[in-house]
Amino acid sequence: MIYHSAKIKRTIVIHLKMGEDVLESIKEVITREGIKSGLVLTGYGTLDIARLHYITHTNLPPNDEFMVVRGPLELTGMHGVIADGEPHIHFTFSDKEVAYGGHLEPGCRTLYLCDVVLAELEDVDMHFVVDPETKLRGLTMEPKNEMPGVKVEVEDADNIRVIKN
Repeated sequence: MIYHSAKIKRTIVIHLKMGEDVLESIKEVITREGIKSGLVLTGYGTLDIARLHYITHTNLPPNDEFMVVRGPLELTGMHGVIADGEPHIHFTFSDKEVAYGGHLEPGCRTLYLCDVVLAELEDVDMHFVVDPETKLRGLTMEPKNEMPGVKVEVEDADNIRVIKN
């Protein structure tokens, strides 16, 4: 396990209108605002098309299956991380009979509206890296060097040295 405490630098609220692509709009805001490390705190709204992927078995490597669901759909929740300026978002949505959940893919289109709240983090740089053993892409982080008179050297997630000048 690795972890690091970070402060929220700012929050950004996004309001999407009918027909806008949810993931592409979030990516556009992240790029425009220069967010490198952050969180997708919440999201809700309505969709007319949902595209997702989810895992299909418990063995390694995982096998992803993609699905398209046509609406009207209620977007009941969304959360995730932003690392290296790229979002990784999971979401839940439902039609009148079934609830679905998985990884948000391009092509999820807003029906009436969609609201999303992002948080930019400071004091930490988050990255997606591939684990050499499992071949899975996961999150790692390193503290930013913002303390005067202190240097932080990072070889990898397990080798972080703090050197006082």
